Amino acid sequence: MKKWMSLIFTLTLAFAMVVPAEACTSLRVKTTDGNVFYARTMELALPTHPDLIVVPKETNYQGTLPDGTQKGLNWTSKYGFVGMHSPGVPVVIDGVNEKGLAAGGLMFPDFAEYEAFDPAKADTTIAQYEVLTWILSNFATVEEVRQAIKDIHICQVQAAEFGALPVHYVVHDVTGDCLVIEYVKGKLNLYDNPLGVCTNSPPFDWMMINLRNFINLTASNVPELKMEGLTLKEIGQGTGMLGLPGDFTPPSRFVRAVALTQSALPVDGPDAGLALAINIINNVDIPRGAVRGKLGMETEFELTQWAAVADLARKRFYFRTYDNLNWRYVDLEKALQGAKGILTIPVNVPADYPDVTATAEKILETT
Repeated sequence: MKKWMSLIFTLTLAFAMVVPAEACTSLRVKTTDGNVFYARTMELALPTHPDLIVVPKETNYQGTLPDGTQKGLNWTSKYGFVGMHSPGVPVVIDGVNEKGLAAGGLMFPDFAEYEAFDPAKADTTIAQYEVLTWILSNFATVEEVRQAIKDIHICQVQAAEFGALPVHYVVHDVTGDCLVIEYVKGKLNLYDNPLGVCTNSPPFDWMMINLRNFINLTASNVPELKMEGLTLKEIGQGTGMLGLPGDFTPPSRFVRAVALTQSALPVDGPDAGLALAINIINNVDIPRGAVRGKLGMETEFELTQWAAVADLARKRFYFRTYDNLNWRYVDLEKALQGAKGILTIPVNVPADYPDVTATAEKILETT
């Protein structure tokens, strides 16, 4: 494990290089029979070539301090988990554990400010990019996380050449409970999240206040309007959602995700829940070229590099990439059977588009 942990400091380099990227969206879907699904996208401008890792319980971890040394909190994982990670580094940026607890990190630029490092508290300190690994390896419920996060210290680990990774965190469990964790001005802020949606900056409490600007939105078409002998009818379907933001800014994606999760018709069963989560999360995809910015003298093009859906009841982690929209999944319980160490699973594989031409059948005789 020491060999693995010696590589952790490189995570700061890998992610700090993409700090300008700000677009991540997460949401929750619940079925009528109690199944819970957590879905999210990861938007970045620079390629990161992620992989999946499967981490068995009893894996040892050591927290990283601001100087890059692994002399922080020491813990041994209680639960196995699967999640996305940066190649060569056994910490995750999103995942689900064997108890059905899911957690993800989303970019939180301009607002993320972690605790000042106190050497006297080094043995309870971890880096901001280790929080998700700590959560998934230690806890079974959101309530456990809500209490335990108060007893550790999260510091910002950065590389002088590139800067640091500003993130906040969202946690879901099998009951549907959801928690948002943010550090602003060095203070820990915990928010219960009844709607299960999270994006980026500004802070979560601002996002919830901003929803008041859209209380007029409805899934029902508006009725025709009669005035002065003139009748105005709707142009096509969807008039109740007129004004729903369609841009890619974090506040707009937050409103869009809330509107879609709250207006979708209830579904029953795990397969229907999965299909609903996939259909909703697809609505925040960013095609390459639609979002552009400057990184020095170069133009960067942000895109949805991957998306994931965690089935918290069946402990499955579904995923797809920008170049391969075919959803695949890892069955965590099967992956953990007999696992003696950390396993890796490739994510970026070529798309497979089945040719169904040969299945065509003649149904009518022509004359």
